[in-house]
Amino acid sequence: MTGKMKLYIGLLVLGLAAIGSGVWMLEKSPPDIAIPEEPPVIYEQLDYILGGESSYLYIYDDGSIIYIEEKGFRPPGARHTKTWKTGKLTPHQMDNLLTYFENSGLHELDEDYWFPGEPAGRGGMYIGDMVFTISVNSGNLSKTVTASHYLTPSDMPPPLNEIYTKLKNIAETKTEEVYHELIKSEIGPCWARLSMH
Repeated sequence: MTGKMKLYIGLLVLGLAAIGSGVWMLEKSPPDIAIPEEPPVIYEQLDYILGGESSYLYIYDDGSIIYIEEKGFRPPGARHTKTWKTGKLTPHQMDNLLTYFENSGLHELDEDYWFPGEPAGRGGMYIGDMVFTISVNSGNLSKTVTASHYLTPSDMPPPLNEIYTKLKNIAETKTEEVYHELIKSEIGPCWARLSMH
């Protein structure tokens, strides 16, 4: 068998695997989640890069909430899961939340903050793998702020640490789980099998 023939067979196998995984994803996709057409007025993302965890909070003008937690990105081979939660704020709760943001001092912050680190001995520094982004776009306030390499949310400068706490409370008390999925990635073993032949 020539090298060209092996390549064609490998590409055919890879194509069939991609089609099969696409059909599987359609079969296993989350239930219909009513996502408003307009962009969220509040968006929060929290990543622990080395810890392999992320969370995303979307709050829309009508009070709709979508909260997504992903865990197990790392280490390779970890159990990667994604949990979808939804909820809704009342118009009064939504007005109070937007008023809180307008009065929080968020508009006075810089766009980026970097944790300077803590001394670790022998001249080294401890820095974290946390990245926090908050974006508010409503009425008189249009602001996005990112805080990087902090050890924990409480280490962030005010009002970012208070904003994190407030939004975490909303995600935990105002949403309910609607879908939980285990995400498997077979691309690594597939490529290993193809390259061995």
